[in-house]
Amino acid sequence: TLLRRISRRNPAARIVVTGCLATRAEREVLEAAPSAIVVPNREKGSIPGLLGCAPRPGGLERFHGHARAFVKVQDGCDMGCTYCIVPSVRPELWSKPLEALEEECRGLIAAGVPELVLCGIRLGRWRSGTLSLPDLIARLCRLPGDFRLRLSSLEVSDVSARFLKAAAEAEEKFCPSFHLPVQSGSDAVLKRMGRWYNAGYFERRVEALRGVFPGAGLFTDVLAGFPGETEKEFQETLDLLSRVGFSGLHAFRYSRRPGTPAAGLEGQLPESVLSGRAGALRTLDRRLRTAFASAAAGSVRQAVVEERSPRVTATTDHFLR
Repeated sequence: TLLRRISRRNPAARIVVTGCLATRAEREVLEAAPSAIVVPNREKGSIPGLLGCAPRPGGLERFHGHARAFVKVQDGCDMGCTYCIVPSVRPELWSKPLEALEEECRGLIAAGVPELVLCGIRLGRWRSGTLSLPDLIARLCRLPGDFRLRLSSLEVSDVSARFLKAAAEAEEKFCPSFHLPVQSGSDAVLKRMGRWYNAGYFERRVEALRGVFPGAGLFTDVLAGFPGETEKEFQETLDLLSRVGFSGLHAFRYSRRPGTPAAGLEGQLPESVLSGRAGALRTLDRRLRTAFASAAAGSVRQAVVEERSPRVTATTDHFLR
């Protein structure tokens, strides 16, 4: 493993392991690197003390000269997706308070960061008192300065009428780019995955979104080869992806995760099927991204320059690079 290799090649190094792996598999971590310091998710704040250093004040200077800053607003997941280990290692929902977020974003804007990206495992579950994500969008987009706000990833059920209203009212400060994981286009597979919607619901929410943001960038995640997925069910996924007309997709092969309900399901598919279906999704992704780029030809959009040498690289508000 990578951890074992790092430990072997750098025997004097102080190795700190945190995140889901540290929370779920401490014994395996220590078997690979016996001298490693294992810090569970909820104790991440202790890392500077363990290493004998102080936290960086403010944490803003690391973004100096960068085009984009990632602002963590939420952590934890209470969903029951059968393929995912995250809810068992990060079950508590945590939200950064509104006042702290406003202060952090003011500092980033003052430092000249042109784009702020709100991040969270379940971004739509952000809460601060009685406030929810639409309120956060409205408050942050009212901050003075030349910047724009982008969201990392949402569940399709987060795309409510209230959310769309808040995003639309933010006007040019809100990036019309959305990442909505669909995972599968088959109702039967979605049910086995523990997802809480069907294909029809997903399409209706996308239709509502495009009614407000007709030229939006729309991206998704798809899981190929979930246990028991038939050729017909996989074709239903391909059909949905084509009907919706995403701007691009991220294809993942199903990976059996010990401790998840899906790991015990019958119908685990062979590697050849997983590779073939993931390949078909990547082919579709290339076609979708080409169509997305072609549709933007001749249009004028806001963009943030990310690199200037050897050639200029920029990202538009609807996430075309």
